[in-house]
Amino acid sequence: MDEAVLKKLKEIPGEVRGVTMQTDANYVLRKIGEEGLAKLQQKTKQLGWEIDYKHIKTMGWYPLGQRVVSLLAAKETFGWGDKEIQDMGNCAPKYSFIASTMLKYFLSVSKVFQEAARYWDKHYSVGKLVPVKIDEKNKFALLRLKDFNVDPVFCPYFTGYFLRISQMVIKSEKITAEETECPSKGGQWHEFLMKWV
Repeated sequence: MDEAVLKKLKEIPGEVRGVTMQTDANYVLRKIGEEGLAKLQQKTKQLGWEIDYKHIKTMGWYPLGQRVVSLLAAKETFGWGDKEIQDMGNCAPKYSFIASTMLKYFLSVSKVFQEAARYWDKHYSVGKLVPVKIDEKNKFALLRLKDFNVDPVFCPYFTGYFLRISQMVIKSEKITAEETECPSKGGQWHEFLMKWV
């Protein structure tokens, strides 16, 4: 990652809750261990934006660009591709007390998808998550993320994230999630389609 990219990341408007980076740390700890987390922190330091994962405040607000650095540093440090970043996103709701709290109170599929926008605002100060359609009869749900053209690293991450949320509330053996529209591929917004059988 060169200095021009880092400068651009530092200028990204918006903030995220610390819990988003804590879930990154938890994933690395579970997959690689303490030495992996130390390598990741060292990588963020080399990039000029050190993230001290052990001292992040869960409900604190941090620059959105720092969140991007966390994900990109993980990709670079461990040689990960989209598959691993999607898996990281898929594991995140299991480590987030905000997600588990929401899911505890909203047990129906339609209620979880309707509350998605409020839930998004608890994690990110920018972007708007819109539940476009939930069709329990035809077994699909469509979420749209507007005004969040930040970095393509989020595409597989959110695909995995929304898949896990679906897996937590939908009673089905087979659930899939895919990003069907993306700003980095010419789309107006991000759109995520979840299907189940």
